[in-house]
Amino acid sequence: MSSINSFPTFNYSQPEEYRFSHDSVFLARRVFEYLEKNKLSPHAAIDICSGCGIIGLDLLFHVRTAGIVGPRIFDFLDVQLAYQNHFQENVSRLGPVPTSIRFVNGNYSDTTNSKLSTTYDLMVCNPPYFSQQQGKLPPNDLKLRSRFFVDSDLASLIEFVYRKLSADGSAFVLIRNQLEHNQDQLAEVIKLCREKLNVTQLEDIRGTHVVQLRSLLTR
Repeated sequence: MSSINSFPTFNYSQPEEYRFSHDSVFLARRVFEYLEKNKLSPHAAIDICSGCGIIGLDLLFHVRTAGIVGPRIFDFLDVQLAYQNHFQENVSRLGPVPTSIRFVNGNYSDTTNSKLSTTYDLMVCNPPYFSQQQGKLPPNDLKLRSRFFVDSDLASLIEFVYRKLSADGSAFVLIRNQLEHNQDQLAEVIKLCREKLNVTQLEDIRGTHVVQLRSLLTR
C-alpha cells in the first residue's frame, strides 16, 4: 500500500512528543471499506490504544462522508491521560456525527472496567510494536508508552479482544513483525488466539500486517 494517504480527512491535534504514522489512517480506511462492502452497521465500537483518536475518528469521518450508518457508541480506550485534550480537540475538528463518543482512561488488561460496554461489534487497534527488550528506550514517557509494551503486553490485548468482542463482531489489529529482533509478532498472535479467535491476515500496510480477529462461533 502506498505511503501517501489518498483519502485525507481532517487536520489532527497531536502531541509534539509523539506523532502518529500513516498506518492509523490507512487502517481506518480499510475498516470503513470493509463495513461499506459488507453493509455492516456495528452498534458499539472501540478504538484500543486510541491515543488522540485518529483511527476511530477517521473511520467516523469516512462513514459520515459516505452517508452510511455508523456505530451508535464509540469508545476510545487509552492508558495515557495525556492524550485526552488532543482527543477532545479532534472530536471538535471532526464535527457533528450521530455517535456517542467517549474517551476512557484505562488499561485493556482490565476487562472489568465499568466504563466500557459489555461487548463490542467492532474493534480497531494500533498497539505498540516493540517490547522493552528491543532497542533503545525513548526518554520521553509519552513516546515510550505509545511505542513499547510498558503498561501491559500482547497476551493481555488478545485476551481483552476475546472477552469483549461480540459473537458476530470483528477486531482489526495492526501487527508488525520485528524480525531483526527475532520477534515474529504475527506468529505470536496466531498462537495466542488458538482456541479463542479466528485469525485472518489481510493485506499489509507499509509492511505492517492487518489482522482480522473474529469469534470461533462466527460462520
